[in-house]
Amino acid sequence: MGSVLIVGGGLAAARCAEVLRAHGFDGPLAVAGAEHHAPYERPALSKEFLSGGRDAASLALREDIAWRAADIDFHLGSAVTRIDLQHRQVRTRCGRTLAYDVLVVATGARPRRHPVISDLPGVHHLRTLDDACRLRERLAPGSRLAIVGAGLIGAEVASTALGQGIRPTLIEAAPAPLGRAFGGEIGALLAERWRVAGADVRTEARVCGARLGRRGVAALRFDDGTSLECDQVLVAIGAVPVTSLVAYQLSLAADGGIATDACGRTSEPGVFACGDVASWHRQVLEAGVRAENWSSAAYQAAVVARTILGKPAPASDVPLYAWSDQFGLRLQHVSTGATWERVEIEHGTDDFEARYLDRKGRVVAGLVANRPREAARLRRELAAMPPVAA
Repeated sequence: MGSVLIVGGGLAAARCAEVLRAHGFDGPLAVAGAEHHAPYERPALSKEFLSGGRDAASLALREDIAWRAADIDFHLGSAVTRIDLQHRQVRTRCGRTLAYDVLVVATGARPRRHPVISDLPGVHHLRTLDDACRLRERLAPGSRLAIVGAGLIGAEVASTALGQGIRPTLIEAAPAPLGRAFGGEIGALLAERWRVAGADVRTEARVCGARLGRRGVAALRFDDGTSLECDQVLVAIGAVPVTSLVAYQLSLAADGGIATDACGRTSEPGVFACGDVASWHRQVLEAGVRAENWSSAAYQAAVVARTILGKPAPASDVPLYAWSDQFGLRLQHVSTGATWERVEIEHGTDDFEARYLDRKGRVVAGLVANRPREAARLRRELAAMPPVAA
């Protein structure tokens, strides 16, 4: 089989390398990542790490000694600048050439940038440990944090900020936060929860400019003529897959990710993709889906590793699963990835369950808050679902 090179240094890269070794691959195995840190837990960046409850060392997926014992060659701080599929080699920013026989692209995603304010001083994005360190250093009790984008990451940061005595404002351009993902009724329910907890939530608010002060952005301007004074700004308006290295060499899907089959194979023999960068073919949909969550990255990485080793392809999909801890809620989302037509909601004071149905009345997704048993039941239910139309 020869050597395996994994481009990317996140969970998908780490898990793929681990599973390869665990299932008997004893050839040269290297991981080239742009960050200087060994693979770590990203979900904690917006919560425990930002609050100071955990330090950087505690986020590591494995201790360095474990990676050495597995004989995995990590090239940290080695951003890949060119992938040459024809000659099976990559070039890094420091000028090094790495050859391979099998390539796994696990480059992940990067924060979506705001067209007006992303490059201004005092504006943060949150994706990496270094991003979280910079944001944490600039936040202080009593300060005002403007969060542009009221998605899951924005809500988690706002929840963490409130707990540290920081005054967060969530700014959402849509009529309700998370409406496209979970529907307007759930978005309104969550927004009310955030407001009761003490966060300022502004919907249908579009940032069109900023006023600079001595330390960066001092106020945001909105297209309705109003403004918001602030000390720091976080842009959290989603992420885009990092495909620039292979954009003209591999087939891309409509969602922007690298198109793969159900085992992570790309359009080029010997080249695989997994994690946030991959538009993974889901057999239940007979279509590709790009999912940005921990469980999908880990699952895809394991399947890619087994496929490289010639193991059988997975018999079926596992449901897409993601979670978020915010404002006293443990949100758990389970989905086939299929389009839903309507939602049925049942809720109490501090919990709820939303079931998403397609046009035939089949449950294709669910969102639960503080109801772990229902989440487990939904996962079992969706895992047994026959193929549905994309």
